[in-house]
Amino acid sequence: MKKIIYILAALILGASCEKLDLFPQSEAALSENEVFSTYEGYHGFFLKCYLAMVCESQGSGHGGDDLSGWDAGRSTFLRALYWSQEATSDEMYNRSGSGYGLRNATALNWEPGTQFPAWLYYRCYLIITYTNDLLRRTEESVLKENGVYDDCKADVAYWRAEARFIRAYMYYILMDSFGDVGFVDDSVPNGTYPVQKPRREIYEFIVSELEDIQDELIPAGQRIWGRANQASAWFLLARTCLGCHVYAGSKDDYGKALTYCKKILESNAFELSPNYIENFLADNSSSREIIWGLATQTDHVNGSGSTNYLIKANLHASMIAEGTGLDFGITEQWGGNHCLRQKFVEKFDEADRDFHYDDSWGDRKKDHRALLFMGPETAGKLDGSNKALVKELYKGDDPTAAKVEGKAPYGALYTKWRNVTKDRVVKAPTKYSNVGFPVMRLADVYLMAAEAILRANNGTANAEALGYVNEVRDRAYCHGKYQQAGKNDTDGRISQAELTYAWLLDERARELWTENWRRSDLVRFGCYTKGYNWDFKGYMPNSTGDVNGKDVDDKYNVFPIPQDDVRYNPNIKQNPDYE
Repeated sequence: MKKIIYILAALILGASCEKLDLFPQSEAALSENEVFSTYEGYHGFFLKCYLAMVCESQGSGHGGDDLSGWDAGRSTFLRALYWSQEATSDEMYNRSGSGYGLRNATALNWEPGTQFPAWLYYRCYLIITYTNDLLRRTEESVLKENGVYDDCKADVAYWRAEARFIRAYMYYILMDSFGDVGFVDDSVPNGTYPVQKPRREIYEFIVSELEDIQDELIPAGQRIWGRANQASAWFLLARTCLGCHVYAGSKDDYGKALTYCKKILESNAFELSPNYIENFLADNSSSREIIWGLATQTDHVNGSGSTNYLIKANLHASMIAEGTGLDFGITEQWGGNHCLRQKFVEKFDEADRDFHYDDSWGDRKKDHRALLFMGPETAGKLDGSNKALVKELYKGDDPTAAKVEGKAPYGALYTKWRNVTKDRVVKAPTKYSNVGFPVMRLADVYLMAAEAILRANNGTANAEALGYVNEVRDRAYCHGKYQQAGKNDTDGRISQAELTYAWLLDERARELWTENWRRSDLVRFGCYTKGYNWDFKGYMPNSTGDVNGKDVDDKYNVFPIPQDDVRYNPNIKQNPDYE
């Protein structure tokens, strides 16, 4: 008999905070009939649709990976999304290893056999498979046949709407990353080969699906941490419609993008956190800025993906050593496996780039988002003799002859993600992260609204767009209503004349760095492959060349379809110029 391994979780509905609880009541291999004969079994399978975006397998360690044959930690959904969005952009550089195509990510020269895009591709389809199966199994007739209709009827409408939302989100990522992709839904039997559809049709499906379910989701004002609500659908609609020129070859939906941004803003269900960093801490489930976040928990989501990766891959042992003045709340580090690219660091004012041990939270900085670890005070901290960490990834004075360096002091690190709480009270560190991943934030809504106005007006800003970006700037600079005792208060507002596409793209980098949107932003603004370059773009890191980068082929605006899918699915053709 077919076996299903699942996590059985419970929703704890508290008086002051509702959240998705990751403590399993039971973890076991059960028969299909056993799983789908109880409310608990159905509920556990519903939650699996969410947890598959965080866990590499069943939520604990490396065993029982959902996708066999690959490194379980590297191929987790959030880490694979990071590799496609951040490591291929002007923000992040990976120091460690040359396998899996990670060096190709740095240089933008991947091929159909390169592994890291395939990780994302297959994770998305795995999650689509879960959501399709849940939709098939929650039809009223099936629930009645299984004898659980009365037990499930109060919740099943939400389960189905959320499954459709997750599926739409997966198709958004596939459409955005791979262009024309295979499509399959719950109307066909499980195991049916996806049929490739043009990007425009996938776009139309996503918009139609989200508009259809928006009023069936949990209301925007009712927040259950880890679960999507109405505002999550509005956010994804806004993001999708904002890229209509990329996905559908049309400029007709910029107004629709602005409409959905305003629905979020006018719901009054969300507000910017007083401090930027509160969205990236262990208690970020309490942030009213996060529209939708993916929950994690140190005891039960303890593999190498999720925010574990974002914290540990950045750290050197000295950064978590006693007496440094830094508190990351974590007991493990991976030796600074990745670092920030020079081009990104330069988006912050020079005075804000350096780290100071007596200001480890950046309270004295003007832009409180400049949570970087570099500058004079980092000298000798990593191995007792190292020079101060610098933004450059190369050694020497001639960047045209330089090679990328694989270790510190070359390349800035960061202090943005921390497994500590906003009260800053030092607590016992844990091995794994408790920091949830904020997929959608209100600050992004303000920036999307401004962009929608610019796009609808052929690049011209107005007072409304300026107000949206200056709201984000006020919080970043602890200015105006965000002024706080003990924080540097600087006026970071810009003028209407300064609000251009180029400025907005840089501002999105400053606000949303490491949050898995950057490659998409660069493509949407038309400068990913040409017209804007960054360190080592277009050059393999083990080669000499101008570290300022160079233009690359436009085919890199999308990733290749994994060659195994092209080989074994007769309905799929490879993207142009990757054949």
